[in-house]
Amino acid sequence: MQSTLFKTRLRVALLSAVTAAGLVLTVGAVQAQSAPKADAPKAEAPKTDVPAPGAELKAPVIAVIDVQKIMQESSASKGITKSFETLRDSYQKEISALEDKLRKNEDELRKQQTVLSPEALATKRRDFEKQVADVQKTVQTRKRALETSLNEAMAVVHKTMVEVVADISRERGANLVLARQQFVLVDTQLDVTDVVMERVNKKLPQVALNVPKQ
Repeated sequence: MQSTLFKTRLRVALLSAVTAAGLVLTVGAVQAQSAPKADAPKAEAPKTDVPAPGAELKAPVIAVIDVQKIMQESSASKGITKSFETLRDSYQKEISALEDKLRKNEDELRKQQTVLSPEALATKRRDFEKQVADVQKTVQTRKRALETSLNEAMAVVHKTMVEVVADISRERGANLVLARQQFVLVDTQLDVTDVVMERVNKKLPQVALNVPKQ
């Protein structure tokens, strides 16, 4: 039996499927959470976000945050990264063991080509193909589980970061929060990254990477 089947159907899947999904997730612009609405006095006219004609627009009060730095270097993010890499390496060892087993089965099948009847050989080939398919399924299952757990854990970090930025914005009276990556130079007085990092680490020191049991 030629090794083409093994190389084309198995090796590409095994060597490329279980790889790091990347720990820098795409995050949207940081938005401050709106404060709870209080009951308006009966005599007060309904409020609107649209300024009255001729009214002076409120001057922007800007804060800048390095979102990527928070998502990569916060305590929780580093813990997620470490857990992810440990699980990924564990899965890779498992897949490598399955790959070695398939290689041996393929070699054994090739040796039996001259002694087995056509019917027996066909049965052996079908069995081998099923083994390849099962390993591919295992690879994809492990990969999806890792990616899902990673995304869920990082979403918790992102949510906490947004909450912290909202608090800091209210404290500073900021009405515009911008991502640091959008600018070449930023006045250090506008950059709240270090303050956000400190509070995120305190509020969320770690996040578990919950991967379903396979």
